Amino acid sequence: MGSSSTTFLLFLLSLATLTLSQLNDVYFQHDCSDTNFNYGFFNLSAGESPDKVYSIALCRGDMNQDACNTCLNYTATELKQFCSRNKAATAWSQFCLVRYANRDLYGQLENDPRTCAFNPMNASNPDQFNQTLNELLNELSAEAAAGGPLRKYAAGNATVGSSQTVYATMQCTPDMDQQNCSTCLNFAINEYQSCCSTRLGCRVLRPNCVLRFETNQFYNQTAIPLPSPPPSPTTSPSPTASFSPTSPPTSMASLEFPAFGFVFALFLTLSSMLLLN
Repeated sequence: MGSSSTTFLLFLLSLATLTLSQLNDVYFQHDCSDTNFNYGFFNLSAGESPDKVYSIALCRGDMNQDACNTCLNYTATELKQFCSRNKAATAWSQFCLVRYANRDLYGQLENDPRTCAFNPMNASNPDQFNQTLNELLNELSAEAAAGGPLRKYAAGNATVGSSQTVYATMQCTPDMDQQNCSTCLNFAINEYQSCCSTRLGCRVLRPNCVLRFETNQFYNQTAIPLPSPPPSPTTSPSPTASFSPTSPPTSMASLEFPAFGFVFALFLTLSSMLLLN
C-alpha cells in the first residue's frame, strides 16, 4: 500500500479514538470523491504534504458526548469500508457528519457532494403543510446562522392546521460564518422544495449543513450546553492534546505526540475496533 493510501487510512482512525460500543445509529448515506466533542465539532489534520489529510466532523446539536462519539466511531469505520481508496469522502449518519480530503476543508463553503432522503408519505393538506414548514425553516435558518463559533444549530416545531405538528432541525458546521451558514441553509431549503415538497419527512444533506423535518419529534428538546470559554494560555504547556474550535486545522505534529507513536496508537485503535465488530 502506498504512503498516500496508508496516511488516509490511518487518518480515518483518528476519528475513532474511543472503544466502539453498541450502535444505536443508522448509517444511511455516503459519498466517495476525489477539538473537543463536548460541543459536537471536530477539526483535525494529519500527515505532511503531499500526503496531508484534513477532516471535519459534526454531531447534531442535541447529542451528548457518548452519542456523538458512538456516531463518529461508527461513521469513520464505515468510511474506511466504503472509501478507503479515495482521497476525499463525505458520510452522513443519523446523528453526525464526517468528511475528509487531501485539501483544507475548514471554512470552505462547498456545494457537493449533496443528497436528500425523504419519507414516502405525503401530507394530506400539502399547501398548508408547505406554508407552515417554510415559515418554520426560515426562522430556524436565521437562528442557526446566528449561532456562535462553537455551534450553529436550531430546532423547533410548528402546528399545521388543528391537529398536526411538524418538527425540524437545521445545522451548519461552526467553521461557517453567519453568511456562509445562511447561504448553505437557504440552498438546503431550495433543495427540499424540489426533492421532497409535500413529504411528511425529509433530510437534505450537504457538506456544510444539514436540514431535517418530520411529523414526530426526532430530536431532544434541549440542546447540550456549550462549554465555558477556554482558560487563558499559561507558560506551562499541558501534556494533553487540545483542539481549537475556531482556529484552522491543527497538524498532529503540534499536539505533543511523537509522530510514530501516534500513528501506532491509531493502528491499535483500528485493530481493537475491528475485533469488536
